[in-house]
Amino acid sequence: MGTLAWGEANAGELAAAERCRLLGNLAYVQMLETLDFLGQRLGLLRPTDTPLEALMPPQTALVADALELATTTHQQALILHSWRTYFFGAMLAKQERIEFDKSIFFASAILHDVGLTDDHSPTLCARCFAISGGERVHQYLIAKGHPPELGRNVGDAIALHLNAWVSKRRHGAEAHLLSRGAFCDLFGAGRRRLTQRSLEQVLTRFPRDGVIDALKFETANHRQGTRAAIMTGISGGKAPPDPFQHVSGERRDLRD
Repeated sequence: MGTLAWGEANAGELAAAERCRLLGNLAYVQMLETLDFLGQRLGLLRPTDTPLEALMPPQTALVADALELATTTHQQALILHSWRTYFFGAMLAKQERIEFDKSIFFASAILHDVGLTDDHSPTLCARCFAISGGERVHQYLIAKGHPPELGRNVGDAIALHLNAWVSKRRHGAEAHLLSRGAFCDLFGAGRRRLTQRSLEQVLTRFPRDGVIDALKFETANHRQGTRAAIMTGISGGKAPPDPFQHVSGERRDLRD
């Protein structure tokens, strides 16, 4: 469920069993959050403190090409969300001692929401944006001269990120961390594994202002039966509360 190959046949619509699997993944993420909360209260959770400089993406052709597409297609709030996704995922990897390729992960993270950009085709109501976004990035990287397998890996990571939980054994560390980073930024999943100072670094350098509008959380007309449509339906079409309110100490309007 969620790969490019899977999406070719169904435009991202889930079968009944796949809907149950998605709900199971969401429940699993919530269970992990509960365990982190209890671990924090009992003093058993050891958050990681990591400076941003130690996690910066390397200066590779893949990173440069991915950043070029992102800066020419994304509005500011969306690209900031993509940067936070990268850093939150990389910080969680350090806390859990997960090895990953920084270039591949960065390319996946900075472009994971290209399907939500204004110039993207097909439209949200025609095809799952994670699938069509992954397909676009796959073809873009091949056109830039990158190996087809690398383009496929990045495209698959993007397509998979809406699964809520992605197996690193089956799909690789980069795809796993992309979903973790994105869900951390939007819902706060895993934030207790990071120190207050680490969170402040990310949120100060890459502020969350405007993220809800950029992700079209309350306005998107997603194709029925896709992961985005199902998760939006669960929330009643309402944006999630700011999971980092405690970090800034002040109320922010994430729509502005």
